[in-house]
Amino acid sequence: AAPGGGGEVIFTCPIVKEIPQPVELIDIGKIKRVRGTVVSCRIPPSSAARVAHSAKGLLHRLLPDVWIHTDTHSSGRKGKSGGCGPSPGLSVCLAAETTSGNIMATETCIDTKTDARGAVLPEDLGVRAAAMLLNEIKRGGCIDTGAQSIALLLMCLGPEDVSRIRVGTLSQYTIVSLRLFKRAFDVEFKVKADPENRTVLLSCLGTGYRNMARATT
Repeated sequence: AAPGGGGEVIFTCPIVKEIPQPVELIDIGKIKRVRGTVVSCRIPPSSAARVAHSAKGLLHRLLPDVWIHTDTHSSGRKGKSGGCGPSPGLSVCLAAETTSGNIMATETCIDTKTDARGAVLPEDLGVRAAAMLLNEIKRGGCIDTGAQSIALLLMCLGPEDVSRIRVGTLSQYTIVSLRLFKRAFDVEFKVKADPENRTVLLSCLGTGYRNMARATT
């Protein structure tokens, strides 16, 4: 069955006039810690603990500093804190931080259409999330695959200076984004493969974009 809705997302963002510094993400670094959060709604709280335990079991083979928080919600009444929507759900988000300050993150959840009626156990979800994170680490680069397009967009909007970033395998979404950035900003990226660590180095000259909009009442 489709989700019953009832959720709410509040997004806030300060007004940014311009990006002060060019993007410079070259040093990959070593993984030093992993943090994560498991969120459950309208299911037994033990399921979230099982997801965290299975994910840590796989990640502890990589490093000992792994901490995963569990955030459980019940079917609270409307207007009271701690409640959730009418649909059950279970999701996990993991982030790995490197010695150079870079963060790689992955997330996954139980699909109510394909994973219903116990087709995927909480332990399977935890292992899946940990394997996704390890796969991102294996690809290399300073950012994860999901953040490639937004990072390249910031490079286009940055100051009129050279921005550089090291990524793993370019996704199809990122390749299409590069074509759109060429049409929208007339910015061409220099793409160079690094066979030493099997990564891709991208560089471009920013447009020096400034937000000249003013608040109106």
